[in-house]
Amino acid sequence: MSDEMSVLAGEDSVFGTVTVIGDAWSWLVLREAIFSGVTRFEDFRSRLGVARSTLAARLEHLVAGDVLRRGPGGAYLLSDRGADFFGCLILALTWGDRWFADDAGIPHVVTHIGCGERMSAEVRCSHCHDRVEAQAVRFESRPRPGRADSRRHRTPDLALLERERPSSVARTLQVLGEHWSALILREAFFGVRRFDDFQRGLSIATNILAQRLDRLVELGVLDRVPYQEQPLRHEYRLTRKGIDLYPVPLAMMTWGDRWLADGNPPVPLTHLPCGERFTSVLACGHCGEPISRTSVRFA
Repeated sequence: MSDEMSVLAGEDSVFGTVTVIGDAWSWLVLREAIFSGVTRFEDFRSRLGVARSTLAARLEHLVAGDVLRRGPGGAYLLSDRGADFFGCLILALTWGDRWFADDAGIPHVVTHIGCGERMSAEVRCSHCHDRVEAQAVRFESRPRPGRADSRRHRTPDLALLERERPSSVARTLQVLGEHWSALILREAFFGVRRFDDFQRGLSIATNILAQRLDRLVELGVLDRVPYQEQPLRHEYRLTRKGIDLYPVPLAMMTWGDRWLADGNPPVPLTHLPCGERFTSVLACGHCGEPISRTSVRFA
């Protein structure tokens, strides 16, 4: 693993995943590659409706991160770490189906081949096999304050993600498909609630933080709640909708632990019901059996 990747993992594995994968357009490139087997530049472009320059930049970024590799004839092929991003995508699709399916039209229909049922993905504990809830996991250390340079992270136009067709994954990316929003939600799941604590933990400009918090409140994943009257001050608490998003950043942490942390996860987790060091298993929400890309079918 390169020194740069070690630095990214040292921040924490969600930070590393956000940095290596990139923004919402990169997620959608991987959606097409993993769910539909797309490999050609023009096929990505026509399916996503994305500008050529934007697509070229995202493909270059994913190749540089060893998520994609160049194949014969200019094809873009999934590496092992790229194929393993399936877990993040299928959990994003599940959350989008749950909260936005009525708005998004007909979502991807995913069938678990093992049980034959329409599937929604979930995360289970590898030790006790229970379904994992956000409040049932304890972190043993906090990630150190981020050192990201905000100038490196241009905000994608999230309104364009569904230009070609409705998508539950794209609806989820409306929430966390932008660098700072994903890291703010990471902090919220670590228990951060107050503006100054978000700013201190992320080293983010106050105007950018205020904009992102306002947007997450507007999207219904955070609530702004007064905690002091004179002067009036607010804190930001995860809503039920926000708490339900937990499996997605957890999957991002799992991916980063596996591919960026060199076997030494920077933020170890404990599953409180069984008391064991937590390792996640991606499972079918109907039968509870482990799933992978080869065990599901998309329609």
